[in-house]
Amino acid sequence: MFLRTAPNPHDQGRPARVVRFQQEEDRVFAIDADELHRNPKLLNTFSRHHEFTARALDAVAYAILIASVIAAFAIAWWIVIPGLVACVLMIAVNRKRAGEVAMRAARRSTEAFLYLHTIGVLWLVQQ
Repeated sequence: MFLRTAPNPHDQGRPARVVRFQQEEDRVFAIDADELHRNPKLLNTFSRHHEFTARALDAVAYAILIASVIAAFAIAWWIVIPGLVACVLMIAVNRKRAGEVAMRAARRSTEAFLYLHTIGVLWLVQQ
């Protein structure tokens, strides 16, 4: 469920949470799921409703967190803990989903693969 970390050569080696996939037998590529989650409109060419879905799911996650904080004041202090866990898990799943949408697109077409490489979110992993 959780993403791996790899240095992004397009961003001075900054560690990025990535989705890895194998295109050929000996080549492993990484897709920067962090960047795609921060800028969901980058994937609109592959998935028509991706930007809306990503922003809506993030809004739901933050709404759950805010509701749990309010409930912590009104009911019991510990209610914020499940709300925080739910928020973190929803955002992690949304980030992974962005990487998987890009991975499926890169596997389907060479044009998508080149587009992702050009914008700096896809690179070859050195083993």
